[in-house]
Amino acid sequence: MAEEAKKTDEEVGADSGGKVSPLPWILVTLLCGGMGVAVPYILPSSGESPTETREPKPIFENLNPEDTAFVPFEEVVVNLNEGQLTRYLRVGVTLQVPKEAERDIIAKMEEKKALLKNWLLNKISDKSLEEIRGGAGQNRLRREVRDQFNSVLFPDGYDRIFNVLFDEYNVQ
Repeated sequence: MAEEAKKTDEEVGADSGGKVSPLPWILVTLLCGGMGVAVPYILPSSGESPTETREPKPIFENLNPEDTAFVPFEEVVVNLNEGQLTRYLRVGVTLQVPKEAERDIIAKMEEKKALLKNWLLNKISDKSLEEIRGGAGQNRLRREVRDQFNSVLFPDGYDRIFNVLFDEYNVQ
C-alpha cells in the first residue's frame, strides 16, 4: 500500500495525461493587468492630493489687443552650432504681456535678466541652421523662449507671457 501511495512524478503526469490547466495562468494575467490599469487612478501623479485641483492656465487665443502690452527684452547675437561654417543669429525679442502686470513683469525681468539672457544664449547656440530656418523653426524657438521665461519668472505655474515676438531675426 505504501508503494502505491508513492507514485513518481512521471506516473502522476501519465495519469493526468500530462496536461496542465491554463486557468491559473489566465487568472494571474487578468489580475496583474487589472492592477496595472487601476494604479494610476489610485496613486496621485504629481504629489498633490487627488481631490486638489489647480486652476487652468489662461487661454491666449482670445486676447484683446487693448489689454496687452509689449515689453522689450535684449537683442542677442549668438554663433550657431554649425560644423565648418561660422554662422550666427541676431535676434531681438519682445514679450507680449497683460497690461495690468506690465510693471511687475519688467521688475522681475530686471531681477533675473542675467539668468534669462544666459539661457537664451545657450539655447540658441545649441541650434543648427536647419533647426532655426523657416517659420516652423522660428515658431519652435518662440515657444521654447516663452515657456522658459514663464517658468523662470513665474514659478507658480500661471503664465503671464502670452507671446514672444521677434523684432529682428537675422542669420549670417
